[in-house]
Amino acid sequence: MTQAYRFEEVLTDAVLSRHRDLLVAGPSRETVRPVPTRILAAAADPADGAALVTTRDAARTLLDRVGMEVPALERDRIGVVDCTPTHDVVRANPRERHWSVPSPTDLTGASMAINECLETLREAGVARRHLLVDSLSTLLLSTDAETVFRYAHQVLLSGGATGLSLFPVYTNVTDGTDFERLKHLFDGLVRVRRRDGGREVRFVGMEGVPAGWVRLADAVE
Repeated sequence: MTQAYRFEEVLTDAVLSRHRDLLVAGPSRETVRPVPTRILAAAADPADGAALVTTRDAARTLLDRVGMEVPALERDRIGVVDCTPTHDVVRANPRERHWSVPSPTDLTGASMAINECLETLREAGVARRHLLVDSLSTLLLSTDAETVFRYAHQVLLSGGATGLSLFPVYTNVTDGTDFERLKHLFDGLVRVRRRDGGREVRFVGMEGVPAGWVRLADAVE
């Protein structure tokens, strides 16, 4: 029987100090969706903050989900960059920690908004700042892959995120060659699959974690 683990047991501070930029991959959005926030919940401390980037769900939906699933993060330490075509926030508002970008394909605007969001958190005294992007697959379906690679590379190199950077990708809608190229931008890959009514994960290219597929003990729906 596959041993069950909680993320807190395998993604220790020692592991995450070496592998901060993580690509989270699975065969579909439904399979992957809960896992990045659970990883963030395992890593986040009460003094931490986070920048959230949405290309699909409404900003309020993402904020509410992260607030529920990552209880260590207080609302005033969370910023959101809304890249959806229809915004529930219509302008940059650093006081409210909201930034809007015209569309998911405006990657220059998104990169600038992410940097501004993370810088606003830094100026507010948040030393450890995480970054959670809802999906790279949305971008790969909307614009050319080379542009997406440059965008992800730029965001990772900017240095604004001093905690984890989490980027999900869905392999059912992502070209295999594009996926292989994406993997090289990150210092860790977390694969996700469904098995027997639950989820299993496999940590690829990461030291100090269990080998092979391991079952998640968390009740991840």
